Order: sequence, then structure tokens, then C-alpha cells
Amino acid sequence: MKFILFTLFTAIGLSATAQTNEVAKVKVTGDRVSLRTGPDINSELLPDRAMRGEELVFLNKTNGWVAVQPPNYIDFWVAGEYVQNGIVVPAKLNIRSGPSQNYSVVFVANKGDAVTLRGEFNEWIKIAPPLGSKMWISEKYTEMIEPPKPEPVLEPVPVVEPVVEKPKPTPALKPRPAIPALTEAERKPLLLVLDTNKKQGIYDEISGVLRRANPGLYKLVLIVGDLEEPICLVRGNEDQMDTLLNRPLLLKGKLFWAKDVDIPILRVEAINKNPILVE
Repeated sequence: MKFILFTLFTAIGLSATAQTNEVAKVKVTGDRVSLRTGPDINSELLPDRAMRGEELVFLNKTNGWVAVQPPNYIDFWVAGEYVQNGIVVPAKLNIRSGPSQNYSVVFVANKGDAVTLRGEFNEWIKIAPPLGSKMWISEKYTEMIEPPKPEPVLEPVPVVEPVVEKPKPTPALKPRPAIPALTEAERKPLLLVLDTNKKQGIYDEISGVLRRANPGLYKLVLIVGDLEEPICLVRGNEDQMDTLLNRPLLLKGKLFWAKDVDIPILRVEAINKNPILVE
């Protein structure tokens, strides 16, 4: 039944772009826009914010609020005792916006559903947003993205015989420095458990070069000669982060510490793409 409802909501959102087979999306037009569990100002506020220019998958809208598919950087939670090896055990399981029963229910999973594990906190498990879940954003901070226009039909151009010129010698290019490959440990998902002995959520600004790290994570590194020193792990919008790989950046956000991890994890809130890095 939930799958049928989700399909209907998605069909409404896709009606404007059905002819182009494009998923309907909205673009965020405000800075750090609030995301909520329901379509009203009194609904619970999610800890993450939507950034200006971010594109979200449109589901439906009502009374000035837009339902969107939660992006991958959003975390949801389930009680750990009801999940075994990533599979839901009871007939119905509430998925919540935070690690306690005081947080709102954002989705209900069925027995046998698989969930993607991301970490633990006390007796709760952090998971990726399941298919069919949704969150809400104020319509006044969004705009619908117009579907792409069909390609124009070009008239045939007469073929002209090209003038053959002698090839010019290609100047020798300096080889780019090799980007270090991921280690065996970095190719595996990293289970992050908050270290309650350290202060969490401190706002900071960190500069470095963005590299890939464990699945779902990136890292900022300081480059000195041929050596790279990791500064911090980075969690952010994967679609946005992938376009910034191997570039010098100044990232701003909150720092968190996890057990058995020597460097902090930065949750990105703002990005400066043109920092001045000094070794």
C-alpha cells in the first residue's frame, strides 16, 4: 500500500516532465533553508539545512509546502533491537528523525525491508533515508526546475573539403601529480559512533584539498611536496562534493568526533571554492 501511495505522489510530481523522462526537481532559492518532518511550521525541524542552489527531487506540494525526497546526506534512526544485519525484524517499524522516541516518525518500514546502516548512538542505529520517505520545505524558498527543451532540428550543412595543413608540434605537457589511491581501509564503509567524551558540534573553518575517503565520506588533506596529510573527514551533499574533488577549498561547518577515528568529521554548511592555501 505504501509503495502504491509513493508511486501516486511521484506520478503527480513527474507529470510536467513525463515527455522528457526527467525526474521533476525543485531548486532551493534561500540560504540554509529549514527542512521539516511535516507540512507546517510546527512540525519538527531536521538538523540539516538545504543550501542555496541545491536541487531536490519533487514529490508533491500542499498549502505552501513542498514534499521532496530526502537527499543522501540526511540521516534517519531506528531502534537497534529491531534490526538484524540491516533487515527489519518486526511487522512494522517506525523510522524517526532522531535517536529516541521523542523524535517524529518520518516513515514506517515493513518486515524484511533492508536499511542502509551508517552508525550507532546508544541503542539506536543511524540509517540512510529509505525509498518512499519524504521531508518538507517551504514553497517560498523553492522554484520548479523547467524540463529541458527538445533539441532543435538542424538543417543539413553542405560538406566542404577541408584544407589539409601540416600538424603543428604539440608542446610537452607537465605531468600532473598522481592522486593517491584509496587504501584498503578507506574502501570499506566506516561505522561512526559518536565519542561522548569529546565536545561535539563546534563550528569551524578548515581549508585543504578535497579527496575521496570511505563510502559516503570525503576528506580534506594538506599537501606538502609529494606527501598528503589528512586534516578531517567531510560529510556533505555527494552530488555537490563530487564536482569539487581534487580542488583546494575552505569548508565551514560543525565538527564531530567519533570513536576510533583520529581526525574529526566536518558536516559542511558553507563552501569557499577559491581559498588561499598557505603550506
